[in-house]
Amino acid sequence: MDFAAELNSEQLLAVTHGEGPQLVLAGAGSGKTRVITFRIAWLVHERGVDPSRIVAVTFTNKAAGEMRERVEKLLGLYPLPTFVGTFHRFALTLLRRYGDRVGLARDFSILDTADQKALIKQAIADEGMSEKAFTPQAVLGAVSAAKNRLIDHIRYAAEAKTFFEKRVAQVFHRYQTLAKEASGLDFDDMIALSVRLLEREADVAERVRFRAQYLLVDEYQDTNIAQLALIRLLSGPDGNLTAVGDEDQGIYRWRGAELENILNFEASFPTAVVRKLERNYRSTQTILDASGALVAHNQGRRGKRLWTDSGAGAPVELYRASDEEDEARAIVSTLKGLKPRFPLAQMAILVRTNAQTRAIEDELLRQEVPYTLVGGVRFYERAEIKDLIAYLRVLRNPRDTLSLSRIINQPPRGIGKSTLDRLREVATQLGQPVWDVLYHDELGSLSAKSAQALRSFRDLILGFQERSRVLLLPELLEQLIKATGFLDLFDPHDPEQQARLENIQELVSAAGTFLEARASRYDREEDLLTAFLDHVSLMTDLDNLSGTRGVAVMTLHAAKGLEFDAVMIAGCEDGLLPHFNAQGGRDDLEEERRLLYVGMTRARHRLYLSTCQRRRIAGYYQDQMESPFLAEIPSELVEERRSPALFETYRARHVQSFFSDRPSSVSAAPSSPPRPASPPSRPTPELRKGSHVRHPTLGRGVVLEIDGSGDSAKITVFFDTQGKKRLVAKFANLELL
Repeated sequence: MDFAAELNSEQLLAVTHGEGPQLVLAGAGSGKTRVITFRIAWLVHERGVDPSRIVAVTFTNKAAGEMRERVEKLLGLYPLPTFVGTFHRFALTLLRRYGDRVGLARDFSILDTADQKALIKQAIADEGMSEKAFTPQAVLGAVSAAKNRLIDHIRYAAEAKTFFEKRVAQVFHRYQTLAKEASGLDFDDMIALSVRLLEREADVAERVRFRAQYLLVDEYQDTNIAQLALIRLLSGPDGNLTAVGDEDQGIYRWRGAELENILNFEASFPTAVVRKLERNYRSTQTILDASGALVAHNQGRRGKRLWTDSGAGAPVELYRASDEEDEARAIVSTLKGLKPRFPLAQMAILVRTNAQTRAIEDELLRQEVPYTLVGGVRFYERAEIKDLIAYLRVLRNPRDTLSLSRIINQPPRGIGKSTLDRLREVATQLGQPVWDVLYHDELGSLSAKSAQALRSFRDLILGFQERSRVLLLPELLEQLIKATGFLDLFDPHDPEQQARLENIQELVSAAGTFLEARASRYDREEDLLTAFLDHVSLMTDLDNLSGTRGVAVMTLHAAKGLEFDAVMIAGCEDGLLPHFNAQGGRDDLEEERRLLYVGMTRARHRLYLSTCQRRRIAGYYQDQMESPFLAEIPSELVEERRSPALFETYRARHVQSFFSDRPSSVSAAPSSPPRPASPPSRPTPELRKGSHVRHPTLGRGVVLEIDGSGDSAKITVFFDTQGKKRLVAKFANLELL
């Protein structure tokens, strides 16, 4: 094989590296997987290394599968290396063989996410704690973070300082006991126990190192402390390690990834050679210059400048929209304009949060543009949205048995499967729909407790049927969500569940948008609830337009590792990108900047960014500030377009968080076209440095700093259980204690 003909000069140096450790800083689109696979081929073909002494690890099964296929083609008749797979697969293989050395049964089971949550819940209950005060997701996150730093329950308890940490220590200990009793091992334990095994058992370590004479690690920027320890035990400080990664694409800090591992590589491997892959084979020079200028504002990077010989290409386009509906129309119009040049499957729409896809999906369906929602469920098919739509369907028609069955115990209200089955039996015996049995109180054959739970549910529905006749649709939804305790189902501190909360907010916004669209042709006799449900049903029915051949719609996180001819990044606004929660300091902000960089570098030929002047959040328009990241992209590389609607939109005077307590009002049916009412403003307490405050979801805290004044002031608060957070005064919703 002619390696010099297959590789550029930078790649060739990395592939033909001799002995000792090397770090390959591989910029986006520079061929990092090619370097890893060709290095394996070079070691076997040119150096005569036995494939059984080569180990290659990465992070996802998909990446491992692709790497294995490429290596197999390059090696030809040679056998595959000892191992090509994920970190966890490697650790599992090790522990299946030697796990008894660290106290594991041969037949130990793997605890998946559901198993972990169940054990954490049990541990919380066993320790006499409340899940509301110590949510399972928050506790599990703290336990996982500790394990990723190789901190066991004994050390965690010894180092616990805050009240929250001390209580987590109790749950941590109990969780480990329960896992051991179940002979179970979670994914974090796999790495930690593999490290313990190699540290304590010299003979095992020697055998494993023999098999890993040449170690190759992909996506090195995503490694955590435990994985670094495992790598060092396998290779030693001067071993034949090839680590390939890009600090500018480190976007998983929230999962425990330690960017310091790649920034301070030489501290772990003092004799290392550092090489850079800067030639890009994906994007135009304009896209590379724009994204490079952006990420250059990060301090936490080693630095590189990507270049290409494919030409400058078109400028980056920035569209300034009036609102998210206008943004969606512009995006879909642009996609249709590009269709003669690029296949739909080679175009992508990227967003920061899942909730943003609602307006975009609606417009794609409206204009009959096929699309695929990558790594997620279509908006109206998401479980929490289907639950709330089912509530609305029951308000319109309580004899809708399917919808009734979906919500009768959602959120849980003590109506279990056996009660529901018995209720259905009664309905069958009486020859009535389930709702009629409830309405006429034919519940004598059920236990008193079950009958009371059913009556409470019936009264809830009857009460909201009355409200539906006088409340505007967004307000009806808000009151329904609060009355059912729907928000209590989700932990706002868990990123996945926070996304579900944002989806709920977006449904309220969708109701407001529908109401406004209907206002232009207002019909006093029209049942707006029925019309909205028909609208949602139509959107769902049109879902068959989606397909693998359509436009890809996904989050920025899901886009990592992919590439497209044209990329649209929506919602470049402060609070979305960077995300509102990413206000813990420089590290959080830099990760958000890297996230935008990853999105921008997915584009081959055309890159489009968009920002809204206002965005509907939980049914109410909120004035938006553009992302500060936009100012970091050189203006000479950007071509701006402004929506004509910018000069026609009105601005809401006050904006309030969906989670704040707003007084509910039941008003008479409107006699003029309905418009979403602006929520009443809430006075900001007089805060100063040192003030003790309470936040509805983050709990108690102390004000550390106030930057600025008025609604736009940034308030830094240290919360007892959540640490330091930076909030915008206008939306902080803080109570002065």
